[in-house]
Amino acid sequence: MTIRRIIYLLTLILVFFFYILYPPWLSWYLFVMMLLLPLFDLLISLPGMLSKTILLSAPSVLEENEEGSLVVTVVHIKSFPVRCVGLRLNMVQDDFESKTTVFCSAGADDRTDIHIDTTRTGLTIYQIDKLSTVSLLGLFSLKVNKKSKVKVLVLPPAITPKSALTLPIGLTLQPKPGGGFSEDHDLREYRNGDSIRSVHWKISAKYDDLIVREPLVPPNHSRLIHIMQWNNQTQKNLILGRLRYLTGYLLERDMPFFVKYGDKESVAEVTKEDDLIDFLSDILDADTKDAIYCPNLPTRFAWVYQVDGKE
Repeated sequence: MTIRRIIYLLTLILVFFFYILYPPWLSWYLFVMMLLLPLFDLLISLPGMLSKTILLSAPSVLEENEEGSLVVTVVHIKSFPVRCVGLRLNMVQDDFESKTTVFCSAGADDRTDIHIDTTRTGLTIYQIDKLSTVSLLGLFSLKVNKKSKVKVLVLPPAITPKSALTLPIGLTLQPKPGGGFSEDHDLREYRNGDSIRSVHWKISAKYDDLIVREPLVPPNHSRLIHIMQWNNQTQKNLILGRLRYLTGYLLERDMPFFVKYGDKESVAEVTKEDDLIDFLSDILDADTKDAIYCPNLPTRFAWVYQVDGKE
C-alpha cells in the first residue's frame, strides 16, 4: 500500500508540472481528475471494506503428526471492488507465540489454508490479532475490529497406564431405592414391607415361598480421574496418552466419570469423548483455565485414579 501511495504522489506531481507548463484545458482537467482520484477510490471501495468479514475454521482435535490446516475464509455480503484483505494471526502454543500475516483477495469469497504444526501435543490457539481491508487502488486501508478464535487440540496416541489391572471391569447394579419399575431386576425372598405388586407369583408357586422382583439400577457414578500437572513435553505426552486410554476404556463400558486437573478446582463430568476434549481445551487456554467448575461434583468418590507423567 505504501508503494501505491508513493506512485500516486509522484504521478500527481508530474501532472501538476504538466498543468503549469501546458495551461490548456486538457492539463487542467487531468490535474483535477488526479486530485479527485483518492475520493473516487474511497467512495467505490468503502462499502466493500465495511462488508468484508473473516471466518476461521480448523479441526478441534488432531492426532500427533496428523496433517491439518487452519482455513481462513474472506466472506463478502455483495461483490464490491476491494483489492485485498490483510490479516495478522496470533498463534499460541504453550509458551510459544508467533504471528503470521496473510493477504487474501477480497473480490469474492476467498480461502487460504495455513498448515497446523502437529509435532507437539497440546493446545494451539489461533486468534485474529489485526484485520484491515485495502481499497481498490491501494490508497486507503480500514482496520476492522474482529475478534475470532479457534482452538486445535493435538493429542498423542493412547498409552496404557500403570496399574491397568486395577481398572473397573464393568457396571455393577444395585437395588433401586424405593422400588418401582426397572428393566433389570433380581429375585429374592419376600421381606416385611415389600409391596405385594412386586411378588413374582409363578416362581413363588414353584418354590412354595414368596419371591419378589427387586428392581436394579446402575449406581450414581462417583469415579474420578485426577491428572497431575506436567512440567515438560515428555510428561505431557505421557499424561494425555494415558488419559486417552482411560477415557476410551471407561466410556466403552458406559462408565461416565469426573476428571480433575492438578490441584485447582478445575473439574468436569465426562459422559462422552467430546466432554473431555472441551475440558482439555479449556484448562490449556489461559483465558478459561480458572473458570471450570462442575456443579454436580459428588462429595466423595468411590474410585479415584491418578495419572502422572512418571515413566
